[in-house]
Amino acid sequence: MSKGDGRRSQEERRAETRARLVDATIKLLNEKGATQLTMEEVAREAGLTRGAIQYHFENPKALLVESIFEIADRLSHHLDAEVLSRLPLEERIDRIVDNYWQGFGGANYTAFIEIAMRGRQDAEFESAITSALTEVDKKRAIVWQAVFADSGRNREEIQSWRRMLMITLRGLALTKMISGEREKVSLHIGQFKDMLKRYLTE
Repeated sequence: MSKGDGRRSQEERRAETRARLVDATIKLLNEKGATQLTMEEVAREAGLTRGAIQYHFENPKALLVESIFEIADRLSHHLDAEVLSRLPLEERIDRIVDNYWQGFGGANYTAFIEIAMRGRQDAEFESAITSALTEVDKKRAIVWQAVFADSGRNREEIQSWRRMLMITLRGLALTKMISGEREKVSLHIGQFKDMLKRYLTE
């Protein structure tokens, strides 16, 4: 094995260990919340020692900051504008709204909220959250515009509906987290789809 291969293998192992720690952090944030999270539990969940956290991350905050960017990366995936654009308009609306809700209603967003609440008065957390959200929003806005470009509405109208959807889903995600009222959440999502369909097809 060459030195280059050895370095690459070491880098891959390092990346894998960091990913395991981030995955464990996100899982436990969703299950237990930020106030109950301990580094010992994160290490145990990842199948590692606490020393692994200390070796790979400067401090627990650095692990949480990396978790923020990993969550944002996960939330920005799974939408293919080219594929969606081939579907009938009403089916596009169903698909894209459901995809957005999978992000907001899932474990990743719950973990994101937990970190945001824990670090809401911490400048480093605020900076990471703002940066991560800006990047996700930029990617998703581009896809949304491409999906509905042939709807006959102008760019501002198309994007205004996306902003309304984001506000709606954030509120529903918090409702689900606090009260667990899944049926009401589904009802409201259905109502939003119906409104958007009427607006874009009439």
